[in-house]
Amino acid sequence: MSTKAKISATQDGQSVIEERSRRVPRKARFDVSPYMFILPFAIFCLALLLYPVVYSLTLSFRQATVDTFVSGNMPFNGFTQYQAAVADPVFWRAVVNTVLFAFFSILFQFSIGFLLALFFQANFPLKNFCLALLLIPWVSPVLTAANIFKGLFNEIGPVNQISHLIGLGPFPWLADPAYAFPATIVANIWIGFPFNFILLYAGMRSIPAEVYEAAKIDGARFWKRVAHITLPMLKPVSVAVLTLGTIYTVKVFDLVFIMTGGGPANGTQLLSTYAYQVGFSLLNFGEAAAIATLMVLLVLLLNLVQLLLQRK
Repeated sequence: MSTKAKISATQDGQSVIEERSRRVPRKARFDVSPYMFILPFAIFCLALLLYPVVYSLTLSFRQATVDTFVSGNMPFNGFTQYQAAVADPVFWRAVVNTVLFAFFSILFQFSIGFLLALFFQANFPLKNFCLALLLIPWVSPVLTAANIFKGLFNEIGPVNQISHLIGLGPFPWLADPAYAFPATIVANIWIGFPFNFILLYAGMRSIPAEVYEAAKIDGARFWKRVAHITLPMLKPVSVAVLTLGTIYTVKVFDLVFIMTGGGPANGTQLLSTYAYQVGFSLLNFGEAAAIATLMVLLVLLLNLVQLLLQRK
């Protein structure tokens, strides 16, 4: 091919490229077709989640008892159900118990999960087997875990037998509010710490090893590396873990309901168990819905306080 032909071919190619570039829009069009496939499922899930929330919210502003519910005539009564709820001393006992239950559960779940995640950064024999064992409390049904701890803290259960052998004597773990409340917290810690552990462990594994090696060269000891490298770089994961932990812990129902039923003497009464008793024992559905709404507001408030503290 001659030099003139090569130049002509090059010019033709450039003109074609310029023509194509003029045809391509500056901003690529947004293709909605992939989202159309998941749209029906998304609408179904959204309706499944939103309908109970909206219905419960509207129910909290109505006089919803068995008679009015069956007749279909539930008159609007404004904030009467909320006033009745906050006027009950048991409600405030449940609020205090819920906050304390969430605080101590999250504190120990996160601390145990964090320490275990640090420990499992090292390589040792049967590491994968031990990892699998640690996940058993998390994957076990809450019903099973609650019955196990109910048996452990029974008057003739293993905990009292061991305490009797070492000379401490038996304790009324589930019959005295002073003992029943810590017992439910211990059970909840056992159920929830693997969730904290697995997320924190994954977060630690994502931290580059070069950062730790550089700190070692500079002479930083183990706990100094944890304080100045691990904790700061693990902050996004920690925020997610604490936020989810707050949501899960405040709404705990089945564990406490099976172990103590909210008793004795409302000593383990949480907002979730209190709402259940008002709704299905006293058959006051409107007030139960109001308590559930206040519980959601409590979750939002606790998460807000937590985020503000972490920013500081």
